[in-house]
Amino acid sequence: MDLPGAAYFYTLAQVGISFAGFAAILMSLRNMRGSGMSRFHLWVARSYVQSGLVTAMNALLSPLLFGLGLSERMTWQVASAFIGLQSLVLISLAPRQWRAVTSRPIDTRLKVQIASGLAVNALLLANAAGWPFQPTGGLVMLAVSWNLFAFFAQFAESIRFFFEDDQDSEENPAPD
Repeated sequence: MDLPGAAYFYTLAQVGISFAGFAAILMSLRNMRGSGMSRFHLWVARSYVQSGLVTAMNALLSPLLFGLGLSERMTWQVASAFIGLQSLVLISLAPRQWRAVTSRPIDTRLKVQIASGLAVNALLLANAAGWPFQPTGGLVMLAVSWNLFAFFAQFAESIRFFFEDDQDSEENPAPD
């Protein structure tokens, strides 16, 4: 018997890998333009590649746990705990990482996405605890999807960083 929603998780993993690859191509395009990569550009690109790979890993976790013999309920609880905690750590690190590579203020859109991400992943931790409802795979799907969709939205907005020349490149050049 397959885990309910397994096909959706496999699709999310494929999309996450594709997203990571596309972000890597974007870095190459910027270099081909001769614009170079500032510390900020490298951090943004690394964040997108990392998010795609983390999405793929998170999407494959539930089918793996179920395949290893965990019950459906335990699969949702363990996956919820792992994905929720890992996502909360990554979300909480983003503002500090941003400030370490640029003097730009943190965009309001990023603050909103961080707050939303904290809420979605807190809900996932409640799913892990089985409170206030029975653990469900739908919340795991929601959280993995939200994390990926949030990166899509960030990517769509920040793609301009890769195709404009700005002072950040001169202020924070990438080390050779």
